[in-house]
Amino acid sequence: MSRRRSEAIESQGVTYDAFISYSHAWDKDVAKAFQSALQGFDRPWYRPRSLKLFRDETNLAASPHLWREIEQGLTRSRWLVVMACPSAALSPWVRQEIRWWLTHRSADTLLIGWTDGTLVWDAERVSFDWLLTDALPQEEMAQAFDEEPRWVDLRWLRSPEQANSDPRLIECVAEFVAPLTGKSKDELIGDHVRQRRRTRHWVQATVAVLTTLLLLAAAGGITAYNQRNTARAQTLVAQSRQLVAEASSIRDSQPELARQLMVQAYRLAPTAEAIGALVESYSMPRVIHGRGDLQAAAYSSRGLLAVADDDGVRLFDPARGTHPVSVDSTKRPVTAVAFSRNGRLLALGGADGKVRLLDVTDGSRPRTLGESATVVADRTEVGVLVFTSGGWLVALTWKGGAFLDIQDPARPRSLNSLPAGTVAASPKGDLIATEESLGQGEQGEPGEQGARLRLWAVSDSARLRLVATVASAPGDVSSAPQHVAFSPNGQALAVAGGDGRVLLWDIADPAKPVARPDLYTQSRFGLHAVAFSPDATTLAAGDSDGTVTLWDVSDPLRPRSGARLSGHTTSVGGLGFSPDGNTVASVGIADFTDLGDDKGTVRLWAVSGSERTSAAAKLPAEGTFPPSFSPDSRLLAAGGQPTTVWRVDGTRPPRLLATLEPFNNDGQVAAFGTSGHTLFSGLPVRAWEMTDPANPRELAPGATGTGGANNFSVNPVLPLAAAGAGPGEAVQLWDISSRTRPTLLGTLGESDTVIQALAFSPDGALLAAPTQKGGVRLWRVAQNARPTPAGDLPNAGGKATALAFGPDDRTLLVGDETGTITTWDVSHPDRPVRKGTSTRHTGSITGLAFHPGGELAATAGVDGRIRLWNLGDPARPVEVNSLSGGGLYPLATVGFSPDSRLLAVSGDSGLRLWIVDRAGILRRLCAESPRITRNQWMQYLPDRPYDPPCA
Repeated sequence: MSRRRSEAIESQGVTYDAFISYSHAWDKDVAKAFQSALQGFDRPWYRPRSLKLFRDETNLAASPHLWREIEQGLTRSRWLVVMACPSAALSPWVRQEIRWWLTHRSADTLLIGWTDGTLVWDAERVSFDWLLTDALPQEEMAQAFDEEPRWVDLRWLRSPEQANSDPRLIECVAEFVAPLTGKSKDELIGDHVRQRRRTRHWVQATVAVLTTLLLLAAAGGITAYNQRNTARAQTLVAQSRQLVAEASSIRDSQPELARQLMVQAYRLAPTAEAIGALVESYSMPRVIHGRGDLQAAAYSSRGLLAVADDDGVRLFDPARGTHPVSVDSTKRPVTAVAFSRNGRLLALGGADGKVRLLDVTDGSRPRTLGESATVVADRTEVGVLVFTSGGWLVALTWKGGAFLDIQDPARPRSLNSLPAGTVAASPKGDLIATEESLGQGEQGEPGEQGARLRLWAVSDSARLRLVATVASAPGDVSSAPQHVAFSPNGQALAVAGGDGRVLLWDIADPAKPVARPDLYTQSRFGLHAVAFSPDATTLAAGDSDGTVTLWDVSDPLRPRSGARLSGHTTSVGGLGFSPDGNTVASVGIADFTDLGDDKGTVRLWAVSGSERTSAAAKLPAEGTFPPSFSPDSRLLAAGGQPTTVWRVDGTRPPRLLATLEPFNNDGQVAAFGTSGHTLFSGLPVRAWEMTDPANPRELAPGATGTGGANNFSVNPVLPLAAAGAGPGEAVQLWDISSRTRPTLLGTLGESDTVIQALAFSPDGALLAAPTQKGGVRLWRVAQNARPTPAGDLPNAGGKATALAFGPDDRTLLVGDETGTITTWDVSHPDRPVRKGTSTRHTGSITGLAFHPGGELAATAGVDGRIRLWNLGDPARPVEVNSLSGGGLYPLATVGFSPDSRLLAVSGDSGLRLWIVDRAGILRRLCAESPRITRNQWMQYLPDRPYDPPCA
């Protein structure tokens, strides 16, 4: 072929290294594998050899278009490779390709691969032996070669797998590639091996680089992901804290919305602020909405609350929520309500001047018993109802009133009418008070300023006798039905005035009333209601501006102002205390001082004495010894002077079950055993069988002593107990496996103790106790063995005064005399590690307890504060809240219930219980508030889709 012809061929397109022709008899996959081997042999992976394959299919019809494509492939190829076999020898396509090649190319560029059949060279004839050869076409190949051609035996290659694994393939492929490249076979094989090695190294390096890049990209992605999550978490924390702040600002004015915001704040992020707000949420007022204008509210001795409005009366059980347990909807306005002393009768005063009596023995099914005639002739509405201890019912209107005999509740009978201006009746029914204004130019008694009160004694036949006249408060609030009130014991009289004062009178001798110091409020338009607590130690005054002011009047000569309850936007026209005195019900009434849209609501305020409280219950236990819960959290032993046992299972209000009289003059601490069936106390150690907690049975009686233990701790695993008698006295370790005969095992040398400074680890292996030098020593304890020292915690700055182990066995919390708490890691008792500290108390810490969940702790101190701590990160103790408990609790002790539901605080002023179960608090908040509206959501969470937390 001329050079011009060759250039013309190459100029037409791609030039192939070889054209491979094979018949259908050779497996197509084998041919592909062989092609791949040829392409990659002695070539970099990124520059494969260019090959053209043509497979003869027997069913291919002759076509000028097909041959044109084959001819183009042949024209662009430098070599022809014929895969010789009988079917190829008979194939017209293979024969035509050979004829074309021998016509346009040299036989020197024709290579033969022997895949099947017979192939024999006859050296004498310088040609194939055509009598034996059947793998090549005789007509085309008879005169093609001047000498024996090169061919490669591929008959062994029958499957693609052989092309990948059989080492013979390299030899065969080298035979083909050698003429293509002009190199010897040995040189090719060596180059191929080196090239494969280089390629492998290059690929490995590439993979390493790509892997590094992938790892860097992954690390960058993880970092970005973490940063994004951190940013999101920080945003949620910020939003949670903002919602807590918003809720705190409206907790009294819009308590229902505040509850929803608190739940959502905790839902976004359980921050220390959110947790503190949940625990403190019990102090928020609960709201009962009226069905019109509210008129009055009253508590029964059994805890039911009656709310009167223009549509009748509804009964509520506040312990179960703010949904009524029954409704008496007669469409007759009820203007006054009162319960009988035993709580079984409910009197309803109407706008028509009549009184109805209902049997409310079953509060869910009130039953009408009877109705009186009109109390006064002109059908004036009833403003006040009072059940007396003598079995009468006093009904008051602004024009007078009447004594009703209700011995037969189905037929109330009037005994005597009351004079105009009657404003109050004593609980016993032996006194009534009337109020009258002084006429123009009329001179009253000394001290009278525009009005006077007259006290009347009531005889057994309901006859009146004037016994005294006193000055009334200035300012006309006579239209307010509850502006004058007798104390429950009948010893005091309170009078609210239009000048914002409350006048107090001591009427122990009704004939000689004695004025007590006036109570001054910040009222702008006058006071409309006053009420005494059941024990007569607290006075509540309802203001025209919607505020309720509490006063401590336990010492009438030195009354002390207490909390101001601000929330109503209307005048407070009615007040009432719950039977236990721990709740104040305030009634908002509509009048000319209406300051908002708060018409028709009753607010229930949690109080302790004259202060607000977030405690769920106040129990009359005496003593500051540490409280102890039974393992099932159903019982609580507290006080110590004497020890009282309470049922606190949460199904009903706490109930006193038993009282254990002290056997030491100074009282004694008590603690439940691990089974919950035994209550231990000391010193000396004694035990009570508590299977029937209402009837405890002493198991190990002993002599009465003058000392006793001020700290007693029971091992949670082993039958051991530690007892401390007080400062300067060594701690004793007792074996309590025998409840009837506890045995002293030994004392802790150089130990010291105060009231809540002994703590066993949850696994029972360690006991922590203060040392006489102010530090803390860890002791290893075991049954039937004396305690041995395990390690010491150095004095961190102040003498240790309270100790508590965390539930993880390795965290010990230490409170000291400087008001500091310190967290220690005591995983290795001989090498304790200090983790974190915080100082919030002023003075010594007297009480310390770990929450069973491990994240919360509670402390009490001589400063009277009860503080909650978040110890999720022991290295950073964070104060959650300072609990409002109705005053201060100096020298108090604390304890959590094992079920994580309650926190008990024992102090000189009694025992307080806080609910700390977050799930339970969240359920209560949702039950006490309607779902947040879409508009409210947009106001406080505009960047988040509407998703109510209590849906």
